[in-house]
Order: sequence, then structure tokens, then C-alpha cells
Amino acid sequence: MHIQELEVKQLHTVAEWLHGMNEQDKHYVAWLASDPNEIFEQIWTLTQFHEPLAFVAWEDEEIVGFIGILPFFEQKLCRLLGPYSLKKGTEVIEGLWDKASLTIQLHFDAVKVACFKANNDLVAFAGRHQFNLYNIEKTLALHHSRFSPSTKKEESIEEIQEHEHKELDELHPSGAYYTTNEMIDLSEKHTNKLWGYKSDGSLKGYLYFELVGTDEGEICFVNVHPSARDRGIGSALLEHALQYAFYVYKAEIVTISVRTNNEQAEKLYKNIGFAEINTIYAYEKEFGVDPSNTLLH
Repeated sequence: MHIQELEVKQLHTVAEWLHGMNEQDKHYVAWLASDPNEIFEQIWTLTQFHEPLAFVAWEDEEIVGFIGILPFFEQKLCRLLGPYSLKKGTEVIEGLWDKASLTIQLHFDAVKVACFKANNDLVAFAGRHQFNLYNIEKTLALHHSRFSPSTKKEESIEEIQEHEHKELDELHPSGAYYTTNEMIDLSEKHTNKLWGYKSDGSLKGYLYFELVGTDEGEICFVNVHPSARDRGIGSALLEHALQYAFYVYKAEIVTISVRTNNEQAEKLYKNIGFAEINTIYAYEKEFGVDPSNTLLH
């Protein structure tokens, strides 16, 4: 086995391999795109930095492992795509981590990884390297066939405008996996939407939606100002997003995630028709780093 930095000429091969791996619960890692073309774009981005952010393990001409580092500069953290391994045992996983951790410890304060519980290799890896379990989230899904749209027209919901970005930032959780600016940038993509609920001249809540592939949508964030809760704002935002997903984008399924201790939100989602499909376990490891280190990009 040999491990080398991901090369541009390998992108198609590696993207297809990763797609096949992430389709299996026993290998699933969060934050990897679901469509092969989107995976290609995602890992291509990792080849555009001065520092190595992706490594492939090879055995002759066969891929046996991969690890990628998704950098989030404003938060000074990164997220792992992997480590993936086709071979049992720790050799491939530890070899990939040895390569990646050099970059990670040099440039980031913390590293995160998330997976299904069925991914025994990754759960064991997190334990060996003293990652802390910081979040458990259920993923719920709603199929188009189970959605009963409301006939009520909600005129308080519009796409968020630039002058509302400050209010949006105040509503957006500081520890979210996208910062406010990253979410705003991503919402510029034609398949993504950032809606706000506006009342009395101010932003009371928002919802961020992404189309994944051609037939799946994901509600990534939905938050309502504490002073405006229990007024049906969250429900209205969800209804708006679901109608858009199913009738404009023609999605077949929409997913949403909820922390296991957020019983009120989970009850709301299930009342709409969402059903639990899996649980994701998220781990984090913090480092002490020299703040003068920066990763050129």
C-alpha cells in the first residue's frame, strides 16, 4: 500500500469510488456530497490549495482508502471526509490520518468528523484519537407522496436581501457547520434558497434549503427569534420550503436533521410527516495551534 496526495488526473476515479463507499451505511461519512458530479467538484476544490488537503491510499492500481480535509477558515476548524478504508484493520485509516493530521494540527484549532453508528471503523478511529462525541442528530425524511400542502398563502416569507444580513447573523447559531457568510454565499447557487420570515419590519426567522442531486432536497437550517417562537413561524417556513422543493424543484424526498434532545422540533417535523431514517454521531478533537499560522487559499 502507498498513500499519495490526490491529483487532478485522479478526480473522476476517486469521485466514483467515494460515491460507492458513501452509499453504504458501514462506510458513510457526513459532509460528503451525494451526487458523483458534486463529489468531483468538492474534492477538486481540495486540490486547489498550497497545502495538501486530500490523500488517496492505493494498492497497486486499486483505491483502498481516502481522506479529505474540508477547511472552514473563519471558524478555524476543518471537517474530515473520511478516513475511508476498504480493508479491515487500522493500517489504511491510520496511514491516512498520519498524512492529514500534519496539515490539520498546523493550521486548525479543531477537527470534526461525523458518521452513522454502523461505520464501526470510523467510530473506533474517533475513540483511538480521543475525539469527543459532541452531537447526535437524527435525520428525518419526507417523501413527496406523504406531503399534504396547505392552501394558505404566506406573504411574510421572501428571499433574504443584502440589507438583512446583519439580522440574519444574529439569528444564525455561532456553532453551525456553515457560518452566516458561507450560508449566504452558498445561497447564490440557483438550486439553493435562503428565505426569511419578515414581520413588523424585521427578520423573525429564516430557513436555508439546498437541492441535493436532482431529486433530493435538504433543509439545512431553520431558526426563529426567541421572542417570535410559538407563533407558527417555523411551520410556515417549513411549509414554504417543502412546497418549493416538491412543486418547483420536483424533488422526491426532503431531509432535515434535529438534535436528539430537541424534542419540540422533532415533534413538529413528525407532525408535518417527516419520519426518522438514521442517526448521525458527530465527533470533535481540539488542538492548541499557533494563531500566526495561516493557510493560503
